[in-house]
Amino acid sequence: IRLKRSKMPVLLIRTADGNFRLSELDGSTYSIGGVTQPAVPQWDDALVGDDVTNPEPSFIGKTISKMLFFRNRFAILADENIVMSRPGDFTNFFAKSAITLIASDPIDIAASSEYPAVLFDGIQVNTGLLLFSKNQQFMLTTDSDVFSPTTAKINSLSTYNFNFATNPISLGTTIGFLDNAGKFSRFFEMTQVQREGEPEVIEQSAVVARLFEKDLKLISNSRENSVIFFSEEGTSTLYGYKYFDNIRERKLAAWFRWTLTGTIQYHCMQDDNLYVVVRNNSKDQLLKYAIKMDSNTLAIAENRVHLDHLMSVTTGSSTYNATTKKTTFSKPTGIESTNQ
Repeated sequence: IRLKRSKMPVLLIRTADGNFRLSELDGSTYSIGGVTQPAVPQWDDALVGDDVTNPEPSFIGKTISKMLFFRNRFAILADENIVMSRPGDFTNFFAKSAITLIASDPIDIAASSEYPAVLFDGIQVNTGLLLFSKNQQFMLTTDSDVFSPTTAKINSLSTYNFNFATNPISLGTTIGFLDNAGKFSRFFEMTQVQREGEPEVIEQSAVVARLFEKDLKLISNSRENSVIFFSEEGTSTLYGYKYFDNIRERKLAAWFRWTLTGTIQYHCMQDDNLYVVVRNNSKDQLLKYAIKMDSNTLAIAENRVHLDHLMSVTTGSSTYNATTKKTTFSKPTGIESTNQ
């Protein structure tokens, strides 16, 4: 009747003093500056029924592959199953009544196919929740106005390979995902995702098919700037895809590749900036690149993206070599002498 808290997801709390606290959902309390804070939530117990009338969630004994939110429910993907909590009650995965099903009961449903249907990720669209397995895509939706255990269903949408080491992304009105079934990675874009009928899937990376590395793991995008970045962890190569849509037509679709000074550990997009964590000589460094420029400013921004890694240096002297036609600056204080 009770979920084992040590085997369940944990909670990361930003406390009132600006710090973070990592905790199991056990109902415990904590204090800040001598002031007792509200208790941490805890997983609800089964209050009615037995193993038949109120069974345990199907993720018990299985590995959780993803956690999502959909229709005001907390969803857990485990093997072929998606298990969703009660609406608005994210810690309750047991039914309220052992006699009859009600609309607010948890939803526990499995995807089925002739292929292995282990679910790895999902992304919300206007018609439902788009789910990804290694070889197939599914749609969790309902034909009713009420999304409940009796109306929820999973339909098969398409059968494209999905690189489950990555995550699907939203391009605004379409969905993008990576495929690593062949010798090289492929970037697919899915559009016209509807509740009934097949979507349209286009391979946007076909023009650079032999230049796209296999087993890419890191992906970040900015819908506002219409740009997506891909990379493999531990390499120096960063791939980019820039696009521009005009109503129903894509006016621009361009691929490019950068080589960064260091091995990439992680990257993400926030606002108009790209943040990349690179490693040099076992030391990590955070790089910031501005993706969008202010057209009213004629001066070059300090963190603007440049193919030659242009940057301003305010300390140290410079030396010009007429033979190599290069100007060398001494490194600022604090930079390792072995770094480039």
